[in-house]
This record gives sequence, structure tokens and C-alpha cells, in this order.
Amino acid sequence: MRDSVRRSWLIVPVSEGEQVAQALSAGADVVVLDLREFVPEQEKPAARERVPEAIGAIAGSGPEVFVQIDKEVAYADLTATVWPGVHGVMIPGVESPKDIVAVEALISQLEDERGLRPGALQLVAVVDTAKGNYAAMEIARSSSRLWGITLGRADLVMDLRPEPSGEFHSMPYLMQRLITVANAAGLVPLGAWWRAPARGLLAPPDDTYQAAVRGRRIGFQGALCLRAQQVEPLTRGFTPAAAEVERARQLTAAYDEVTHKGGAYLRSGDRIIDRATAAQATHLLAYAEACARRDAEKTQARQRAAR
Repeated sequence: MRDSVRRSWLIVPVSEGEQVAQALSAGADVVVLDLREFVPEQEKPAARERVPEAIGAIAGSGPEVFVQIDKEVAYADLTATVWPGVHGVMIPGVESPKDIVAVEALISQLEDERGLRPGALQLVAVVDTAKGNYAAMEIARSSSRLWGITLGRADLVMDLRPEPSGEFHSMPYLMQRLITVANAAGLVPLGAWWRAPARGLLAPPDDTYQAAVRGRRIGFQGALCLRAQQVEPLTRGFTPAAAEVERARQLTAAYDEVTHKGGAYLRSGDRIIDRATAAQATHLLAYAEACARRDAEKTQARQRAAR
């Protein structure tokens, strides 16, 4: 479902059993079992064999489970991945709709063979190259399985090259463009607004929180990380704060009172509160409630798993 709350995505190499075990207590909304980025090439066959066990260890304990595959060896990775307990697949290096269509066909075949509900697994596309960014809208519309889309910041910077200063001035534009594409296609944009000298997926907790807050304000709804200590700051940063929720309640109450009396808008200080502004506040309240439900679900799942 597009309205799933997935604020914090913790990536763990499936080859590292200790990290997989630690992911259970990190509190992430999603644990991403990695088969592509952080598993040495010679260890990948053994890592694929460990995927079902890792899925079983995580499923039902709170986080949802995604698997990050390598599209170049999609058949091998998906054969290891498509099992009950998996919610979706993350695909780095997507450069055209054909990449999505090919993966979708393999997933559909495996779902049928293994008795999974057709369309059970969702997809997240990582457009981490210039070519992928150029085709982002076509990619976003290529499959009903697509739930989200993200930039893959580090790989994208390497592909497009930063300025001699070490900065990458195109990133704010690329983030905002991705958010526009995602909203137009009905997908969820994933990302955070990191600022130097923070190293993104390896940033310390406070930098991670600030990046999440900035990201949520421009339209992102979650982000990826590599360290368990980043999970809580991401989850908190992508959750509306209590003060925001209270302001939204006051705003919607005041707007409802005015419209009930026949008015179309009201003034609040130097702001005009109209239908669009009230709709944004209503959406924030609904999202805050969804976040609270997700947190309660994770707590209950952890308690059941501990019994």
C-alpha cells in the first residue's frame, strides 16, 4: 500500500549474521537485506543461501523486510529472495523501464511457483545514475508494483561528479525533481537532505536527525541508513513533532469554525488559512496518526517475538 509508513530503512549485508541479528533491536520500519553493495563478490553465493533464514529471523519482529538485489544477476538474487515474509525488493542502478519490467516478470513467476499472492512484493527503484534520473518519470510509471523511488546519493554524486570544491550543487534540484516525479506517479520519495560534512548513510545521530527533518519538509517520507544508531533519528525526523501536530489541530479547528459560519478563509497573523492550507494540516494529522499506529505495531511485534 502507498500509505505504508516506512520512515527508517536500515541496510544490512545479509552475509553478516551479527548485523542481521542486531537489526532486530534497532527499531527500523524496514530492514533491507543487502545482496549487492556490501557483500564481497566471492561471498555472494553463500549470502543468497542465507536470505531465507534472515527473512525468517526478522519477519514478524517489527520491521518489514526488503531485499536489495543486483539487477545484473537478478535471477539468482530473486530466486533467493522471493519467499513469504518479504515485503519488497530494492533495485539499484535502474536506468530504464526495461529494468523494472524484467525484475517484475521474474518476481511474478516466483510468486506463482511459491504460492505467494500475485503482486505481493513491492518495488523501490534507485535511480542512482544520470541516465536513470533522465528517465525517472518513465521508470516511475513502469509498474504497479512500484511503491517508492530514491536517488542513491553516493553513486549519483560519483556519476555526475562534484565541483572542485567538493560540493555538489545539483543535489537540491535533483531531490526536488525526484519528489515531483514521485508525487506525479503516485510513488513515495525516499531521501534526506544531508549537508557537508555529514556522510549521509554513515552520519552521526544528530546530523541524521537534521537531514531527516529537512528532507521531510521538502517532501521526502523516509530514508536509508547503514548504522543502527541512525534508525531512531530517522524515525523521529520523519515523524511530525508534537508541536506541529498541535498547530495543525488548532488550524483545522479554526478553519472548520470559519467555514461553518459561511466564510472561505481566515487570517492567522500574517498568514491566510484557506482550503489548501487546511488540507495540508489535515494530511499532517492523518500522517501523525499513521506513524503512531506503526510505532505501536512494532512495539507489539517485538513483545510477541520476545515471548
